[in-house]
Amino acid sequence: MAKIRQGMESFLSGKIGDKVYVFRDGKTYVRSAPKRKKDSSTPAMLLNQKRFGAIMKFCGQFKDALIPQIWNPAAEMTSGFRMFQKANSPAFAKDGSLIDPKLLRLTTGKLILPNGFTAGRPEVGGSIIEVSWLEDPNLGGIPLQDELMVISVADGQYSDITVTGITRNELNGSFELPVKPLNATHIYLFFESKDQRNYSESVCFEI
Repeated sequence: MAKIRQGMESFLSGKIGDKVYVFRDGKTYVRSAPKRKKDSSTPAMLLNQKRFGAIMKFCGQFKDALIPQIWNPAAEMTSGFRMFQKANSPAFAKDGSLIDPKLLRLTTGKLILPNGFTAGRPEVGGSIIEVSWLEDPNLGGIPLQDELMVISVADGQYSDITVTGITRNELNGSFELPVKPLNATHIYLFFESKDQRNYSESVCFEI
């Protein structure tokens, strides 16, 4: 409701119809009143909320270990959690479902992944994973001591970061899957530097 103020000069202040009147510095200004939607829960907005909820649930699984250990040190002008969320949002569809596990980025860092990286079970349903990669003639010294790490996943549940005991200079090896979760369907492999300060991006393999 608009009001007429009394004083040295009368002026209008408030809303009349779709206009808002504001008195400032001895002058009266008018602007259009903001339009409010009676129902903001449109199908598109509900889908967006569902997708956001799914992303936040996914990210929440890593807020106590993976994100503080790997993403917080890598974050600049933002938080590790926000950086992790932004990196993994493209992996989720409009309805919040995971498009493809291989689109997820569980780790980030400056270490490089080797060429010709392979991983798989030598026996169907077995708990042993065999890995191999090509030698990089441009690498030597301490980088060759980078250690291979693994995170396994089944039905949206992820294991802790697990050491494989295999170093970059070995070019191949085998390790046992983390005990939990059971019946893993995918694994994420990445390298950790000897001083545990640097990491590579993760690569996903369906097993």
